[in-house]
Amino acid sequence: MKKAGYLITIVLSFILVWTSCKKEEGKPANTGYKVSIGLLLPLSGSGSSTGESMEAALNLAHQDINNYLTTLGSEWRFNLLFEDTQTDTLVAFQKLMDVQALGAQVVLGPYSSASLNALRQYSAEHNIMILSPSSVAPSLAIAGDNIFRLAPNDNNQGEAMTALLLSDSLDVLVPIVRNDIFGTGLLEATTQRFEQQGGTVTDAVFYDVSSQDFSAAVADLSAMAHNILQQHPAGKTGVYLISFAEGTSILHLASGDSVLQQVRWYGSSAFANDKSLPADAEAAAFAMSHDFVCPVFGLDVSAKDKWQPLIGRIQNMIHREPEIYALTAYDGLWLLTLTYLSIGYYPDITTYKEAFIYEADVYFGVTGRTTLDDAGDRKYATYDFWAIVPVLNTYEWQIVATYDNMTGELVKR
Repeated sequence: MKKAGYLITIVLSFILVWTSCKKEEGKPANTGYKVSIGLLLPLSGSGSSTGESMEAALNLAHQDINNYLTTLGSEWRFNLLFEDTQTDTLVAFQKLMDVQALGAQVVLGPYSSASLNALRQYSAEHNIMILSPSSVAPSLAIAGDNIFRLAPNDNNQGEAMTALLLSDSLDVLVPIVRNDIFGTGLLEATTQRFEQQGGTVTDAVFYDVSSQDFSAAVADLSAMAHNILQQHPAGKTGVYLISFAEGTSILHLASGDSVLQQVRWYGSSAFANDKSLPADAEAAAFAMSHDFVCPVFGLDVSAKDKWQPLIGRIQNMIHREPEIYALTAYDGLWLLTLTYLSIGYYPDITTYKEAFIYEADVYFGVTGRTTLDDAGDRKYATYDFWAIVPVLNTYEWQIVATYDNMTGELVKR
């Protein structure tokens, strides 16, 4: 009897172990895990306006995801590791290592292409997947790496800007550009498109991204514009400002320059909707009087029922219109979450990336379709052109034109 009891115990133990293994093997991917996701945001520095919008959107996304999980009866929970990159490349690198040490296998951010470029090799060496909601440098469109981007790369922005320049009958563009991978990449993309259409882009005035004083750069820009105006009409000449928030300081200085007052001004995506410009009355008035517009990845009208209420919720938190990258960040957190739910906890990075690509292909979020191209960048895009307009005794950003990169159609409002 003892022998029989011993055999029964062995059999029962085997059954319990086998059953446990089968349960684990077939365990639904949406129960019982806690996952950390790193969030590298520019909460200070020249990208802080966008960082503020992103932080608000991600907190709302976290709230909405938790409500979704509760509705499912799921035990999954996601721990968000907020880190301030200070819009600084070296700080972003340190923060990536910090969130990795806390268990993050996937990261949302960073904001700038320069920071993303600095993290690329480390992410490959340490099996970290990075999803940037805002990087756009064409040089980072690299197939097969661990980098994905929910904004279209700047070859598309160059196309959109060229369409506007031609619509404005512009012949010559004089650039003033932040000297980093974003600035140089966007300048190259726009130059290529504009010159293919018969336009001329002069040598650029580059300024150091760490600079706080732009008077020398603006003086150089004025001298270059003066020379161009000896050969071309002012109405056919424009300044191309590729900047982050420092664009406000540059516009402020330009407002007092008699040469730079004569030409039109154009901006870029990283400055669109930045809160610093409406707050500077002199710079804002100059921008408005010189038809200053900034193209940026735009809202999908077919997703209006999704983005309109979210924008309202974010506005209630930050008391202004959020940048578009707040919405891509919101969609990004959802995509990272849904990918985990689809395959389970601690997958190898290759499996996670494959699942993420699938989720992005079928997802329709607040920014519309998130289908990726072969390099892992957003495939389809419209561009909204934002301009400064007067509202009562202040200034606000407002959309004044839209460009669709699928149809090549520019519509002014």
